[in-house]
Amino acid sequence: MRFSFVLAGATIATAAYVPGKAFDRFITIWLENEDFVAVSQNSHMQALAKEGILLTDYYGLTHPSQPNYIASIGGDYFGLNNDGYITIPQNISTVVDLLDTQNIEWKGYFEGLPGPGFMGAGSTAFDGSGWDYVRKHNPFIPYDSINMNGTRLARVQSFADFDNDVKANTLPQYAHMSPDMLNDGHNTTLDYAADWSETFLSPLLTNAQFMNNTLILLTYDESATYAIPNKIVSILLGGAIPANLKGTNDSTFYTHYSILATLENNWGLPNLGRYDVGANVFDLVAKQTGYLNHPPSNIQHVNDSLSYAGFLNSDPAKQIAIPPPNLQLVGAGGQGVIQSVKSTWLQQQNEMTPYDGSGTVYDGGNGISDLNSPVYKVQAPAPNATAIATSTVAAPTATETKQSSARKTLLLSINWAGVGFGAFAIAAFVL
Repeated sequence: MRFSFVLAGATIATAAYVPGKAFDRFITIWLENEDFVAVSQNSHMQALAKEGILLTDYYGLTHPSQPNYIASIGGDYFGLNNDGYITIPQNISTVVDLLDTQNIEWKGYFEGLPGPGFMGAGSTAFDGSGWDYVRKHNPFIPYDSINMNGTRLARVQSFADFDNDVKANTLPQYAHMSPDMLNDGHNTTLDYAADWSETFLSPLLTNAQFMNNTLILLTYDESATYAIPNKIVSILLGGAIPANLKGTNDSTFYTHYSILATLENNWGLPNLGRYDVGANVFDLVAKQTGYLNHPPSNIQHVNDSLSYAGFLNSDPAKQIAIPPPNLQLVGAGGQGVIQSVKSTWLQQQNEMTPYDGSGTVYDGGNGISDLNSPVYKVQAPAPNATAIATSTVAAPTATETKQSSARKTLLLSINWAGVGFGAFAIAAFVL
């Protein structure tokens, strides 16, 4: 199967760089499904770690792949426990909305993407042997706030576009990169992906223009063994790494939410009012900004192998409404919740929420017990370390929240006239 794609009428303006406190550009590159121990012993990964900082206590959020991707830009995975075709309503904001508050340019680069803004489930390899690009490894496309906006959709591009942007020195300040199903290790092996990573990154790490105050996060989406805690290898690289920190380890506790917290902290951005608030900022950045990290209170019980209940959960018994963001939170950027989120969710400001800004890590248990299920509380500022939680309730049941779910989910308004580019995307399948 072949795909052709046309995106008409959408243009991308080039914005001036916005200086950050610790870095001016952030690029995250995602690989697939390997345990920390195995990756940390791989020679290619060891060679890369010598050029940066190995994060030794970084966890994926759940299994399988897709929920980790969407959570990294949206501050929650909303109970998702599968890799199926999903859409997330337009009333759910993402890192894109945060970056837009300061006109910070962003893009997504996906190897094998048939064309800008492609929204299909995937594309086949040139030899027809299997999937090349897959939607489930694209954090942007599932969000209606992105896929219904032509200007934003045009920023979802290919690795060929990345190469062109490197050569032209026109890279954005934030980028997510997903290799294809071979190079990310999903359909190959750990060593194949690690070799690709070293080969891909080595020339970039010697490119002075590219390296200039750039911070790279090379990470895995999740571990391979579901029976053990979801600990993964992540490495910080780039010109933003001081020479004295190359080849060192950082044992601070992190999850994929730390990406959002770090971006907010670096650029003084507002927050989403979800699990981005309370997540630790990468220590390299926190030490330069004066931000105080703290381990989650339940760190001894972190497993992150099963998904909690949510509107995207495939188990009907675990399908509940989209929780309202906590509109009273202040994030790592020292700012409150982004104004667009406040406006959208104002009518739910008195509803319970699981987002308390404490940094507590929630999951769906380990298959035997469920110690880390989200706890719903009254919306309030984040408690200090000694505060006692009050007015707490368990997550609502599917029956209790069915009407509320329908009301919130249908807040999205499919209004192409408001997109402002006067054109539409056409995806055609060519057999």
